[in-house]
Amino acid sequence: MAFDNIVGQTKIKEILSRSLAKQRVPHALLFHGPEGVGKEAMALEMAKALVCQQDKAGYCNTCPDCQRIGQLTHPDVYYIYPAMSTTTDKEHAEVKQSIVQNPYLRLNPWASPTISIDRIREIKRTSAMTSFENKGRVVIIAEAQKMTVEATNSLLKILEEPPDNMTIILTSSQPALLLPTIISRCQNVRFSPLNWDEIEQAIRAKQEVSVERSNLVAKLSSGSLRRAFELLDEALDERRERTIEILRTVIRGDMERLLLVEELVAKEEKKTIQEYLEIMLVWFRDVMIFSEGGDESMLVNLDKRDTLERFSQSFESFDYHAIVGQIEQALERIRRYVYINLILINLFSFLKQQLRRKHG
Repeated sequence: MAFDNIVGQTKIKEILSRSLAKQRVPHALLFHGPEGVGKEAMALEMAKALVCQQDKAGYCNTCPDCQRIGQLTHPDVYYIYPAMSTTTDKEHAEVKQSIVQNPYLRLNPWASPTISIDRIREIKRTSAMTSFENKGRVVIIAEAQKMTVEATNSLLKILEEPPDNMTIILTSSQPALLLPTIISRCQNVRFSPLNWDEIEQAIRAKQEVSVERSNLVAKLSSGSLRRAFELLDEALDERRERTIEILRTVIRGDMERLLLVEELVAKEEKKTIQEYLEIMLVWFRDVMIFSEGGDESMLVNLDKRDTLERFSQSFESFDYHAIVGQIEQALERIRRYVYINLILINLFSFLKQQLRRKHG
């Protein structure tokens, strides 16, 4: 069994294939790693392998069982994801359809969704029942770190006395937010960021896109196929130009920087601000490669080579690693903190100190 629908993750495919071949799949698995690298997609493929009755060595991907799992309609496979208590049937249907179309791109239309205790209670109720197809049940809990406290405690009780006829697969991009007791009761499977070639091939297999654009998107995706698909739908060139303009403003006076911060916070969404900083991060890494005479084929912004050259020649020498570290720290703080204004003011002040124009 090759897990053909999964991009990359060769080592994980081998590990899971061996477990299936030996019929020694643990009662609980935790797929953890960055967003958009295939955790939920792999969970669905594992569900097929555990439920398919046609292929004893793996799964056929064509039988009614496999087809129904792919459509999220199999009665023995439960797919639980974070949502709001007020979520409508229409919204649930839209989310499920997005998973069916591309499990790397599950919709998340809510600001702060959670997994409620009621969803975990459903698992408890069904665990005592005989499965419809006599192959046991599979429960997928996506973004398990978003369970409420009550839901977490309820799941822990299930994991302490796991049902014989059920396999539970948790996915998480932030496993540190899970209880250690839950982590210890699961076999941990760590997913890695995808490489550029894997992402580029996956993009071009799904959409008609030029080699140049697919290459740029793959390099800007930070190893996330989900991020790559999102970038394809965004005005990426405009975002890059805006990021360069932000850097030009940063090196001006104090008032310009303060007005820039006010404008960004007032007019841009938090996600867009993060995207500007992510592009900025890649920009400085490119400047470092260019300035130090590295392999130019490694440049992400290769189509802006001339701009990179002018940028690198405009300033006195500065600490690339310190700048990259500060931007990474700002990104992490924005993910966790509310006061984006203060984070941006501190970052831009640091950049101003580092970026000293050459005289003349």
